[in-house]
Amino acid sequence: MPPASSSFTALNLPSTFSLPPCMDYFTLTAGPNTDLWRKPPNRDTATAPIVFTSLRNPFVVAEVTVTADCEMEWDQGGLVIFAGAAPQSFPPDSSVPRSSSSSSSSFSSQRPCKWVKAGMEFCSGVVNASSVSATADGADWCLSPLAVPDRGPAAVHSLRIKLERIGHSLWIWYQVPSAVPFAMSPGAVSSSWKKLREVTWFFYGVEDKFVHVGVYASRPHSLSRTGTMFGMMNGSAADGSADGLMVEFEDLEIL
Repeated sequence: MPPASSSFTALNLPSTFSLPPCMDYFTLTAGPNTDLWRKPPNRDTATAPIVFTSLRNPFVVAEVTVTADCEMEWDQGGLVIFAGAAPQSFPPDSSVPRSSSSSSSSFSSQRPCKWVKAGMEFCSGVVNASSVSATADGADWCLSPLAVPDRGPAAVHSLRIKLERIGHSLWIWYQVPSAVPFAMSPGAVSSSWKKLREVTWFFYGVEDKFVHVGVYASRPHSLSRTGTMFGMMNGSAADGSADGLMVEFEDLEIL
């Protein structure tokens, strides 16, 4: 059952933004130059629209179906999980604040927050299952091109992504909904999940109350449609909404 929206916090979203009571379907729109990234040493960009919840029980699994018409390089959306302090908004190239206190009672004062995002990303003309894992040393990037048999990569517009805790590790799985026939048995559907990667020791030394899970949308490219030939020929919305990437989220589950 999808979680109730009352337990979620919105980040980098307008004050008029609101979630439905039950989060079985909702959308996020990311404007140009919005991203979630980390460069060493601990320099974060956290301008992407994010909706997250802080867990009260040990994290087990999170799933969501992501749908978007990606057009620009690095357009993306998916699940994100933070281990440490709750996420905050950071402009590009800002330094992650560190506590000057010597107290060891706060997780955030001991080490910078680490996080993992995973979802669908458009890169080099192809839709990919993607993941970024950020630690105190920076962030890595993992891509796996997606394609529907006999239809090619252009046919992929949706991806179901899953984050699963196994021991101290975080496992990332994905499934292409359009490649899973409705007539398949539950066992066959289960076997259609593909492993994207394992982030070892992600949960090691992390208290359950310092785990935050949610979804994000991002359009890192700074190019605006108003400056393109498409924008000049077709016009753009006065409020700039045409420059944004709208990402749809369905059947969100967090346990």
